[in-house]
Amino acid sequence: MKGKRLFFLDNLKMFIINLMIIFHLAMCYMAYAPAWWYVVDKAHSDLFFTQFILWADVFIMPIMFFVAGYFGMMSLKKHGGSKWWKGRLKRITLPWIVGAALFAAPTTYLTLYSRNVPMDFATFCNTLFFFNPETGGSGVLFSHVQYWYLGILTLLYLGMFLYSKLDKGLLEQVKPSVPGNSLAWGMFLMIFCNIVAMDTITGNDDLWIHLSYFVVLQPCRILLYVLFIFLGAYAWRNQWFSENGYKPSVGKWLPLFLLATLTYPVWAIYGGFVAANPTQFLFIKAFFQAMLLISAFFALLAFFAQFLDGTNKFWGELAANSYTMYYCHMQVVFPVAYFLLPIDLPAAAKWLMACAIGLFLTYCISKLLLFLPCFADSKKAKVS
Repeated sequence: MKGKRLFFLDNLKMFIINLMIIFHLAMCYMAYAPAWWYVVDKAHSDLFFTQFILWADVFIMPIMFFVAGYFGMMSLKKHGGSKWWKGRLKRITLPWIVGAALFAAPTTYLTLYSRNVPMDFATFCNTLFFFNPETGGSGVLFSHVQYWYLGILTLLYLGMFLYSKLDKGLLEQVKPSVPGNSLAWGMFLMIFCNIVAMDTITGNDDLWIHLSYFVVLQPCRILLYVLFIFLGAYAWRNQWFSENGYKPSVGKWLPLFLLATLTYPVWAIYGGFVAANPTQFLFIKAFFQAMLLISAFFALLAFFAQFLDGTNKFWGELAANSYTMYYCHMQVVFPVAYFLLPIDLPAAAKWLMACAIGLFLTYCISKLLLFLPCFADSKKAKVS
């Protein structure tokens, strides 16, 4: 495996980011959309999009953190601490700070603007976003928008780096081995317990909090992200996907993924009507959600490793632009959804139109971002 680029991980990351973009657009048309969501088309909503959101939201970000952990550990071993950190600061931390400082406020302002709330942008920034006159800190609508991921990734990379300093053996790959069923069962148990505990504590699995200006996160998800980024590091160290290493089975995981796809969204929406009490609803929901996350993770890894471990001009181009598409997509697709609000079409037709226009414009802008030094390394995905 040494020296061979894992194109299937590039392709998986590209797929997840494009899924995330259409996911964010789908939230504009979902029934019962969050009150704070940037653009909501209440006149053209559909329960299908709620089910789609519930499904995709479970596994998108854990897979992103897994890929980041795998490549992050590989890069740390290759470049060493100082050069590695220089690269992380340029590629992750600087774009996070710039994005949160310059682009988050205009995007969040759409929450008011799209609802015709009579507040100008300067007042919004000075009372609801950057500042709160009552507390003196950040405002109640303060957010990093999509850049929260880069902030959390910076902190988790710091944790990974410090851990590697404490145990230098972490940067040495061991003999390839195939983990037993205990890995999947252990992950399932941790995810299940996290869902039950955090939902019980917060009462809201979609709760977002911000700690001053520097950290924006979902309390119910943060432990999952820690689990998956270190799982990525573990997979690199144990040479998953190598000739003699672990390769998840499509035949084993894909049927379970399809079963979880059918059961979790249905229970999340309708389970409360048939459950004996809220505790029963929560435990069954946590079971199905953990099953969906585990099966989606292994099934998608298996599928891409078996069928999409290669590149060509098309796949390489998309993979090279995936990070920059992530970086700019909210600033592109939500204005698209806003300008489509007056059009009277079924929700599915409007979503498809928004996806086509939004993905095209996002891709075009992402191409321009590749000329910036902090994003230039993404071109490596074009290697054939």
